[in-house]
Amino acid sequence: MNEDVEIVELSPGDLLAEGFHARLNRAALNHAPLVFLIRNDGFADGVPLPLAFANPCLVDLAPCYRIRGARVRPESLEATLARARALCAAGHGPFLIELLTAPQGQA
Repeated sequence: MNEDVEIVELSPGDLLAEGFHARLNRAALNHAPLVFLIRNDGFADGVPLPLAFANPCLVDLAPCYRIRGARVRPESLEATLARARALCAAGHGPFLIELLTAPQGQA
């Protein structure tokens, strides 16, 4: 497939918004060429992830929708993005990347 691959950048708080899971489900059903990039700093809407999600490992959403996913640190992001784009462009549907980042105010 020669479709352009779109990168959708999100925060953990965006996953709490109404409609996110419906969008992820629709993308999976349509094998959409989308890479969902979640920048995980450990917080969602100002609270630690364990207080916002029953499972704070956000990449665990991927198999629930039968899509590929990866949990990476910043040094692995470019290689993972390249792999995700290639898979999406080849028609393998969406890809979810959970990028682990330092919490705000920490290096």
